Amino acid sequence: MRWLLNLLQVVFYSTNAILLPYLPLLLQAHGFSSLETGTLLTMGPFLAMFAQPIAGMLSDRIKSTRPLLIVLWLFMGVSAYLLFMTESRSIAAVSLVALYIFYLPAVSLLDALTVKSALQWKASYSSVRLWGSVGFMLTLVVLGQRFDAWGGVQSLIWMFSPIWISVFLIFLFLQEPKGDIISGPAEPALNLKMLRQTLANPSIFIFFILIFLLAMPHRMNDTLLSLHMQHLGASASQISWAWAVAGASEIVGFYIMARIVRKSRIVNMLTIVALLYAIRWVLYMFITDPGAIVILQITHMFTYVAVWVLAIEYIAMSLPRQMVATGQALLSMVFLGLGGLAGGSLGGGLQEKFGEASMYGMGVVCATLAFIGFCVWNRRRSQKTESARV
Repeated sequence: MRWLLNLLQVVFYSTNAILLPYLPLLLQAHGFSSLETGTLLTMGPFLAMFAQPIAGMLSDRIKSTRPLLIVLWLFMGVSAYLLFMTESRSIAAVSLVALYIFYLPAVSLLDALTVKSALQWKASYSSVRLWGSVGFMLTLVVLGQRFDAWGGVQSLIWMFSPIWISVFLIFLFLQEPKGDIISGPAEPALNLKMLRQTLANPSIFIFFILIFLLAMPHRMNDTLLSLHMQHLGASASQISWAWAVAGASEIVGFYIMARIVRKSRIVNMLTIVALLYAIRWVLYMFITDPGAIVILQITHMFTYVAVWVLAIEYIAMSLPRQMVATGQALLSMVFLGLGGLAGGSLGGGLQEKFGEASMYGMGVVCATLAFIGFCVWNRRRSQKTESARV
């Protein structure tokens, strides 16, 4: 059934081709300001972060993800329908928040399912996840050519519906790995005591803080890039192409990461990624040509793809086996929830009051702090290793 999971990745992440570039434009069409748009687009992920660990723990307890994915996808579809069809600002705001509350737990559960399936097939997470980037890119290429001809933001429901239906049908037929695919003695079921003990681990705590610093500007860019490009005079086609280039770079990034990731050097690689993030945001600060920004989206594969794969691998390596879904949920909670709320709200406020350069300046500061943090952490790890050898 590997081909079906690959197909699910293609179609599932096509959803992002609707949500990331066009929801900011839809909210603007409803009359929301940049600050209101940034706040709304991060409030949903912030509230969803409370649902994600609950969904992850439920999945670990029942040792299954498919039933939860089906339920979450149904409610997500209802929320999307209300959001795309309403003309009321209040209903649009509530529906948007609800959409993220149901969608983001599904993302983390799908990641957990992907990790388990890849383990069963003796493959890497990246080799499966890259198919999601294929779907994301292809959908954006099509939308970039036909978006205005199909009616623009007012017709998003008709662009979204085929994707939603396809994902739902795949969920119905998908078979997930059995709970005993990992050899070895049976391990105790997940409980709150085990969760508290895990989160009390200093390395996990430091890891999440540094990931949060990288997530803030990244999620800010996810939320406000479309509005930023529109302010610079970009067309709807250029905005679509910017995201399509990011999606294409993800394919290459996941392919490369599947071959170079080694558990022993994850922290070293995260240090390099943090530095690359700082360089990326410096470029976004000073380059104001929409065409150049489209090209700059190639840097997505050296930053987002790398940090996400490395974070997934670090969590899988550091947490107990029975906490696979919960670990992915916690990562999504930090990266998409907390990072999204802080980045989107702060970035929207900076964009509205001081201009686009200031919000990317904030990104430079955050990425630099993360780089310093990873350098210190990596050095201390090296010193502990040398001391242990002596």
